[in-house]
Amino acid sequence: MAASKTPACWKLAPHTGAKLALIGAYLAAWFPILSRSGAEHIIYIDGFAGPGNYIDGEDGSPIVALKALGVRGNQVRASFHFHFVERMRRMALALDGNIAALRAANGIPHNAVIRIHARTTFAEAFEATIGPELARFPGAPAFALVDPFGWTGIPMAIMQRLMTRPRTELLVNFMFEEVNRFLNHPDQPKNFDELFGCENWRQGYSLAGPARRKFLHDLYQQQLHTVAGAKYVRSFEMVNERGASDYFLFFATNNLLGLSKMKEAMWKVDPGGGARFSDTTNPDQLVLLAPEPDRHLLRRQLVERFSGKRVRVADVERFVLEDTAFHAGHYKKVLGELEKTDSLTVPLPPRNRRTCTFPDAMMVLEFVQSPSGPLLLKQE
Repeated sequence: MAASKTPACWKLAPHTGAKLALIGAYLAAWFPILSRSGAEHIIYIDGFAGPGNYIDGEDGSPIVALKALGVRGNQVRASFHFHFVERMRRMALALDGNIAALRAANGIPHNAVIRIHARTTFAEAFEATIGPELARFPGAPAFALVDPFGWTGIPMAIMQRLMTRPRTELLVNFMFEEVNRFLNHPDQPKNFDELFGCENWRQGYSLAGPARRKFLHDLYQQQLHTVAGAKYVRSFEMVNERGASDYFLFFATNNLLGLSKMKEAMWKVDPGGGARFSDTTNPDQLVLLAPEPDRHLLRRQLVERFSGKRVRVADVERFVLEDTAFHAGHYKKVLGELEKTDSLTVPLPPRNRRTCTFPDAMMVLEFVQSPSGPLLLKQE
């Protein structure tokens, strides 16, 4: 495909910039981990790629992904397979030009195989090319970014085919506002059947406002678990500078390390323009992912879960990753605060252990029975 000088046609919105920062931060961790895993092939899929840049020159998602790999890809034996799907021909041409420019600047490793799927939808490209390649390399780790403009062309059946692979991860932009607006439209039942992979979404007809929002969010999350088969699913709501929700991002994986790295990436996103993410996996524990975590909330969650029990540090970490909005870098400081207030003890501390440090995952902790009143963490 020849390079094109077709300009980008979109201005980068703050919430989109935050989403791209998230993708870049996650892939910057994902690529090195997989490079060290011994995998021979690593597959990256962008189902709605766009031209690769914005009006003011900011990188689009394909260039963000390629830059996250960078030249360090030359240092490993794996082949990196990039699939960029872009239905509009002029956008695909512009993307080809942006990739060519990055390659000319030596920004793409020699072992990166890049394919632009032009004039085709994500579903069509998956059936024709991407799916067969995944079948050819069944053990290859894969990451799929599914970031549509609306709700069509991302059937749950494809999410299921992706997640049956044990080393595949999925980031889906669920465009709630558009789904909500057209839910009752007489022309859309087939599209919504495909999106959700069931007919239960029709129960949303009679709902409105927050009740419908919660219902559609929970249904899609449930379908990623039960139909697609993802072991771990977390949802993140993009809250714009006006405090309104723009969309939900659903991350699905079968790997606890992948979940940990996605959480770390989420907490790192700079809220440029006022746009922030909120963890919405559990509607009873909505957490705004601000620069500093709410350690009081995490403390309450740990005390409620482990009060009066003996557990290993590894058990605490697993609980934090699987059942809270926080990541593994947050809980040890909270454990230290609990030890300072005598709410936690270490019955058999390792030799030379410093107080309020937890270097050994197998180290046993004893949580004192929770008192009737709240424990306050020390403010820094």
